[in-house]
Amino acid sequence: MFLLKALVTAGCLWWLSRYFDYEQVRGALSGINPLLLVAAIALHFLSFVAGGVRWWLLFKHLRGPIPFRVVWPSYYLGVFYNNLLPSVYGGDIARTARLYAAGMRGGALVSSAFVDRVLGLASIISMGLFALIFAPAEFENNLAAGVFGLSLVILLVVFMLAALPRCARYIDSGFGTRWPRIHSILECFPRYRDAPGLILVAFGLSVLNQLLVVIVFILLAPGLGVDLPVFQFVVVLILVFLVASLPISLGGLGAREGAMMTLLLPLGVEPASVLALSMAYLLVLWSCTLPGAFMLLLKEPDATDATTRRHHAN
Repeated sequence: MFLLKALVTAGCLWWLSRYFDYEQVRGALSGINPLLLVAAIALHFLSFVAGGVRWWLLFKHLRGPIPFRVVWPSYYLGVFYNNLLPSVYGGDIARTARLYAAGMRGGALVSSAFVDRVLGLASIISMGLFALIFAPAEFENNLAAGVFGLSLVILLVVFMLAALPRCARYIDSGFGTRWPRIHSILECFPRYRDAPGLILVAFGLSVLNQLLVVIVFILLAPGLGVDLPVFQFVVVLILVFLVASLPISLGGLGAREGAMMTLLLPLGVEPASVLALSMAYLLVLWSCTLPGAFMLLLKEPDATDATTRRHHAN
């Protein structure tokens, strides 16, 4: 998997290099306002905080009371793995493994991470559909409509499997009886079905998480020569986010920039401006992601499940 991702990343970067003109890109980058860059880094970090709070609420609902400060380092470590570390282990595995090593239940960790991911995808698609409705009338993007529609169908299928008791029991009868860990994951979903308010709050945090990233692009774009109607630009960004979320490259590098180039060039944006926007965003992303590496230096949380503590006491 690592080799395939490396090949995809290298191929995308090689294709992008054909558009690279140092002087033009440098000229476009010189248009960035340093204060806007700092504001973009702060907003992107806040998007990570919103994502961390979302996962904390989802995990706390299954696990019981646990301080945010215990969950946050693991979530931030996962952000670092997803965006910077070229590893075969994804950020979701990293954040759950760190807490699992501290004695927390694997079923609750995996279930909360799964629901966290689904809500993130649902928020992206919702924002894309909303932007597509309010985009300029002359902007027709059949690709966007098709991608959003297909993603919506996938979400509905996932929702049926996770939310409908009969579907969950059917899966559990086939796999849960053979693999107890799958059973421990599936038995967590009914508790989410009984907490619609929590799911609504978590979905709102997902929208906030994605909206902050969109605002980062909107802040950077005008100074780099990318001047498009807001909703049209948001549709393009949502498609870029979906491509970057696919596990086909290292941290989305190459795939994200390739998608941005493919979608923005037909809209009249200069290649140098697209590359400058991509490089500026990478600077913002890596600036607020890199501190996640320091989470590796922190001591693992001492927050074993109450059931585990009672077992040891007995």
